[in-house]
Amino acid sequence: MEVRAKSDIQAVHQLPKLKSLLKKYRQINTMQSGLLQLSELASTVTDMASFYSELESVIKALLITDSFHIVLLNRSRQLSLTFSHNSQEERLLAHLDENHWQQTLSGLVFDESEPIHCSSAERMALARAEKIAFYGSPCVDWLGVPLKRGHQTIGVIALQSYDKKLYFDDRDCQLLEFIAEHLVTAIDRVRSRELLEKNIRQRTQKLTATNVKLQQEIAERQKAVKMHKALLAISELSSSGKDINSFYQTLHGEVNSFLSAQNLFIALLSEDGSELSFPYYQDEKNAHPKTRLLANGLTELAIKTGLPLLVLDENVHILSEQGVVNKQKFALTYSTNKLPKAWLGSPLIENGKIIGVLAIQHYQNEHAYQYCDLELIRFVSQHIASAIMRKKAQEDAQQSHEKLEQIVNQRTQELQATNLNLRMQIEERQKAEEQLYFEAHHDALTKLPNRAMLSERLSYALSHLKRHPNNRFAVLFIDLDRFKVINDTLGHHAGDEFLIEIAARLSDCVRDNDTLARLGGDEFVILLDSLQSQDDVEEVASRIISAIEKPFELEGHTLYSNASIGIALCGNQYNDSNEILRDADAAMYQAKSLGRGRYVFFDESMREQLIASMTLEQELRIAIKEKQFELHYQQISDLELTSTIGFEALLRWQHPTKGLLTPSEFLYMAEETGMILDIETWVIEEVCLQLKAWKTSDEFENAFIGVNLSGRHLTQANQLSHLIDLIKINTVEPERLILEFNESAFSQHTELALKGLRKLKAFGVKLALDDYGAGMSSLNFLHSYPFEFIKLDRSFIRSLNSNEENISLVKALHDLGGKFGYRLVAEGIESQDMLEKLQEVGCEFGQGYHISMPAKISQTNEVKEELPKARA
Repeated sequence: MEVRAKSDIQAVHQLPKLKSLLKKYRQINTMQSGLLQLSELASTVTDMASFYSELESVIKALLITDSFHIVLLNRSRQLSLTFSHNSQEERLLAHLDENHWQQTLSGLVFDESEPIHCSSAERMALARAEKIAFYGSPCVDWLGVPLKRGHQTIGVIALQSYDKKLYFDDRDCQLLEFIAEHLVTAIDRVRSRELLEKNIRQRTQKLTATNVKLQQEIAERQKAVKMHKALLAISELSSSGKDINSFYQTLHGEVNSFLSAQNLFIALLSEDGSELSFPYYQDEKNAHPKTRLLANGLTELAIKTGLPLLVLDENVHILSEQGVVNKQKFALTYSTNKLPKAWLGSPLIENGKIIGVLAIQHYQNEHAYQYCDLELIRFVSQHIASAIMRKKAQEDAQQSHEKLEQIVNQRTQELQATNLNLRMQIEERQKAEEQLYFEAHHDALTKLPNRAMLSERLSYALSHLKRHPNNRFAVLFIDLDRFKVINDTLGHHAGDEFLIEIAARLSDCVRDNDTLARLGGDEFVILLDSLQSQDDVEEVASRIISAIEKPFELEGHTLYSNASIGIALCGNQYNDSNEILRDADAAMYQAKSLGRGRYVFFDESMREQLIASMTLEQELRIAIKEKQFELHYQQISDLELTSTIGFEALLRWQHPTKGLLTPSEFLYMAEETGMILDIETWVIEEVCLQLKAWKTSDEFENAFIGVNLSGRHLTQANQLSHLIDLIKINTVEPERLILEFNESAFSQHTELALKGLRKLKAFGVKLALDDYGAGMSSLNFLHSYPFEFIKLDRSFIRSLNSNEENISLVKALHDLGGKFGYRLVAEGIESQDMLEKLQEVGCEFGQGYHISMPAKISQTNEVKEELPKARA
């Protein structure tokens, strides 16, 4: 224990020494790191400004402040500020001229070649003793050391502290001296590299200037060579066999080879000198001008002076015959946007007479042409004038020769033309007749036979069947699934491409002697001839379904479709083609109703269904026109108070022969044909009349009436606005209407339907979700849609007698109603037991045969005997 105590005492005595050694180690490590960083700066930086900027991080890493400045001897052997990291100190030091630097602390360090550490008080004392000049620096402590190259002092590096808590000590002085020892070497290295870079740049500039001058000389010589080649080519042009237009174009190309002549024109004077024509005119801004009278333009100025002109900077430069360029102010009246940046032109002179003008112009570059180009354009225009006159003489001779040949050949050509015209008319008539026949018997899109040709083929097949009873044929009526979706979604072009691909696939499924026709839209018909058995028909139908259900690649989309096929096997029972198509069409609709992607053979029961359906549609249209409908009202009661709050209007059709029909017997047809909208318009009008009649009744003046509507009102364009306008016209109390929609109204157009419901809600009517519990019964309808009433379907209510879970469900729906803002209405209450169960779980309202049977109501106020009293 005694030995261990002695050991601990020795360790305690050695601890300060170890801490001192650790501190020295860290100082040495910091100094080495700073030295390494300074060395890297000297090796990588190429200019002094970057060096001083990077030096800041070294100073900041080693010392307690990064505020420092460096003064160095300049070429006049005077101290000057080289760099200052502190902007405030830099502004103060900038006022010191070279002579005053000797009267600063930095001057004292330089003169004495020794470090100086000076506080603000000491600095003030030196200033009072007039050893230094006071320049207003607010620093509280100052430390400076000399910068030496060998034994010679070349400058000073000084630190300033502005924090009264931070003062420099001996360690800072040693560190700064350490930095100063290596800083001079680093400055010399960077200055040498900077000087080398400067010399390289100067040498490069000289070489570049020499190269540019050489390139200019080469360009001038090349231009001269090009000009001589062009003049030789121009001379050869006049003797070539090219027509005058090709001559001018080639001439333009030659001029453009040595001058910037993208815009070039040749103007020629008329014989009497009063008009200018432009046989060649190539310009990026102006169209080819017509022949015109002489005016006051640049072309006329060139004709008037008879000398080459250069229009530049709103001045006209004229080349005299002696080669002197005379300058005068541009005095012509020209709009600024039409005047080119540079215009160079020369008169075309032949035998001392001016025959026209050659001109080139530039709209972008005002330096496109130089004074030297005036002599060039005059020289070129002389050769061009001679070439034009030679070419014109050749053209005149050629025209005379052609005129003679034309007279000789005219009569022969007339006879040949007449004969040829007759033959062509006959051929064109034949082609037109063939084309008309093809267009009349084929589909324009798919090029398949159309309805007209199909009828001819069917008629022929029927007549052939009468002569050959054993011959059998069949008609396949094909309808495509999802064509309307493709057409509406991707556009008509994609729909057309889809039909063309369908036609190609169907063609691969039939034989050469069969007929594949397109009737229109997505309906195709195939006539299968010379059949051996019904199996042949089924094989073709199966092939078609397999071909159509393969994916389609259209405009980057992968699409799928199916085919529903109706098949009519033809025998002696048919008299014409329309009957066959009718039965195949009926079978096709049967196939669609069975689930699409299948084929169905026609039988007599389908004809009966088709006739019944057609009859129902016709009778329904008559019923709408003659208003054979009537409304029966079933009361909706408050199950707790057992009082009437309103009624549901139930549609009935008073059929002339079948009696009173319920919606289940005819409403599907109205929905399918779109007549549902006309019927519901009548219903809204009748209900509004009933509300008006009840307005004067104490019993029913506050009663609601519910109307079940089709989802078309929410999804068809403009139909919602029409519904709102209809209600506005017929009633001033839309809040007494309850519009009921079932889930099918939202199945395909959810967002559109939701938008429509909100618009109806804002209008003021009340909304109800009908038949809840019969379909998907999504909880989304309860909280996302603005329904005030949820009507539980009668099938769901009927199940309460045997299903206790559904009773709990009704209670849960009632509890949710308080949160989501709707109230429950039970439909189909047919017993007292059922009524009591609904009352127990909190269902507020209900209707059904147990409460009230639907009945007609007179539009007078005498309704007390027919209906119970409504609750206010």
